[in-house]
Amino acid sequence: MTEEENNKNQMPSLNSWEEKQLMKAERYQELAQKAKKESMDQRNRSDRIADMIPLGQPILVGHHSEAHHRRDIERIHNGMNNSIEAAEKAEYYQNKANNALNPSGISSDDPEAIRKLKDKLVSLETQRTGYKEYNKKARKEGTEPLESWRLSNLSQNIGTVKKRIEYLERLSKIQDSEESINGVLLKINTGENRVQLVFPGIPDESIRDKLKGNGFHWSPYSGCWQRQISSWAIHCAKEILGIKKEV
Repeated sequence: MTEEENNKNQMPSLNSWEEKQLMKAERYQELAQKAKKESMDQRNRSDRIADMIPLGQPILVGHHSEAHHRRDIERIHNGMNNSIEAAEKAEYYQNKANNALNPSGISSDDPEAIRKLKDKLVSLETQRTGYKEYNKKARKEGTEPLESWRLSNLSQNIGTVKKRIEYLERLSKIQDSEESINGVLLKINTGENRVQLVFPGIPDESIRDKLKGNGFHWSPYSGCWQRQISSWAIHCAKEILGIKKEV
């Protein structure tokens, strides 16, 4: 077995969500590289035009070169502005790529989120036990204990993780379903962790405003309006479609 094959065998397998995140990060990185190249091209184009103008050369008003000189200056300014915009776009996409690959974050979209959060909870509780034991020993030996805010912050983090686990466990009980309501297909898509609304055409402006106001976003990829699954999201979807229901 080659070293490369051995390394592949030792790599942890990715679930479908993690594979999607990796593909998303790669796509964002490609967009970031493309934008960086565009920024450099625009900058180099502006520099080439500027190099053809003698340093400090004023616009010769009335001279036959006036119009050409003004066009060159405008092209230089436009090129620099385009270069800055492309650089900002590159930074935006690079940040998106970094966030997609962030190993410390646990997304609710990840099908392994509950397991990962439970592992994190065990780690945090073990750390809290260690802090308490350290402080107990410090008080006994007359040494400086850990600052109180460390234990307080840790306890808050533990509480937050517990609440997320409880929330995701409730969500895990929601099943896939599809139903037609007033000509609109309402889909509960647990695989994508989305409540999805498929309209037969473009909804009118008032409906679009309601969708946006209730956290739904148009997904060109899925061809529907969608938001992350929750009992409240399902309630909002049905209310938008004309069904009044108590939560």
